[in-house]
Amino acid sequence: MKKCYLFLLLLSTFSIAQSQIKNGSTSIRSQLEKVVQQFPNDFSSLKGEPLPNEPQTIQYASTVAITDALDTRIVGYPSKKKIYWIWESKLFATEEFEKFKKQYKAYYNDIAGRTLMIKTSISKFVPSNAYEEPSEDFRFLTNQFQFEKDQEDYKNLVIDLVAEYANFEWVIYLRVYDKEKDSEIKPSGN
Repeated sequence: MKKCYLFLLLLSTFSIAQSQIKNGSTSIRSQLEKVVQQFPNDFSSLKGEPLPNEPQTIQYASTVAITDALDTRIVGYPSKKKIYWIWESKLFATEEFEKFKKQYKAYYNDIAGRTLMIKTSISKFVPSNAYEEPSEDFRFLTNQFQFEKDQEDYKNLVIDLVAEYANFEWVIYLRVYDKEKDSEIKPSGN
């Protein structure tokens, strides 16, 4: 019986991987795991070349980027308490809503329920709320993930999959940041 379950698990994993390949979607997991592991260190080992700063920010290119991402950077937002660092990747942009909606769901599925080894334990990325599907009526949407169980160095970690309509195109961003930032700072739009 165990062998049957194992076979079905392998078959379903292979099937999911094949469907992602057919849909033109590649997995973002391995790069996301590298980013998440550097969260407690404010992404310091991922900071590449300095970028031109927007008002009230500090920006660096990221040395870890999602495959086929349009732009990946690390942005610092100074506050009274500390500098809050956000790893941000502009994953996808299109004028076609249906294509955008399909890609957003593929990224969501790729993140949801994935496990990651943190120090000596394994934990899953789980959605903070039920999945919200993009709609042409809404210009901004976010689905957030956190670890399934508390991990001391990662208790404030947020993985944020953002859908946004800006400059006549639908854009998908992936952000990793400290949830305390939300209560202290509101980042400017991109």
